[in-house]
Amino acid sequence: MGNTNGRVQRWGKAAAEVGGGGFLTCSSLLSEHFLLQQKSECHYTNGMQRVRYLKRLIWGQQEICYYDSDLGFSVARTELGRPIAEYWNRLEWLSYLWASVEKFCSYNHRRFKNITVDRRVKPRVKISTLKAESSHRPSLLVCSATGFYPSEIATKWFKNGQEETAGVVSRELLHNGDWTFQIQVMLETKPRLGDVYTCQVEHISLQTPITMQWGKKLTLGETPEDALGSLLMFIGIGGFVLGLSFTVLGLLIYQKNKKGELPVNEGGEMCPQ
Repeated sequence: MGNTNGRVQRWGKAAAEVGGGGFLTCSSLLSEHFLLQQKSECHYTNGMQRVRYLKRLIWGQQEICYYDSDLGFSVARTELGRPIAEYWNRLEWLSYLWASVEKFCSYNHRRFKNITVDRRVKPRVKISTLKAESSHRPSLLVCSATGFYPSEIATKWFKNGQEETAGVVSRELLHNGDWTFQIQVMLETKPRLGDVYTCQVEHISLQTPITMQWGKKLTLGETPEDALGSLLMFIGIGGFVLGLSFTVLGLLIYQKNKKGELPVNEGGEMCPQ
């Protein structure tokens, strides 16, 4: 028991002397092959108006002690962390920890503010459709916003200028792994000819919201039946032009093959032209 306590005391001293945070393997201090992990955290409120520094020590997967700048001293969470907390609460270590708010948090905030707090990446927005398996079920319009930072974003659906709230489903925000995010917001609806759907995306990187439209807007005085008739007319004209093109192409090939034939005399022999 005395030998174990001695190793724990040496462990506490080694953990305290890690200083700025990181990882420390302790297989040489204790027989278990676990990992002693130290995490230093800075919590900012209203910019730099309030800064909180946390230093946490984790043995295996359990936090055993921590220092909180709001408290001004270290606290043990388990018996294993008690000697470490006592070591950290010595005056020479407390003076170091008291200064960490300025030396660690404030310094890093000034150094990395332009690539963290001030970083802005505009989203890319597109609309796609998902057809329902059954004709009796509504289709899905999907508004995708990708590659944006920071993560806060607002996406709204509009139908003919009126905001849609029923049938709107937002998927979970996804991390891309490159400090950007993506999200999909779906609208369950049954589109009719003449309906115009608009996806509006608001983000801190944008001076004005991005709007993307889906659907054909009817002109003044045009009814859905008129629009359907115009669509069918264009489809008919397109089919006629396509058929005429194939007919002309077939005639040209026929004429070319006909010119290449050689005349045959009465004896069955071909005569040169």
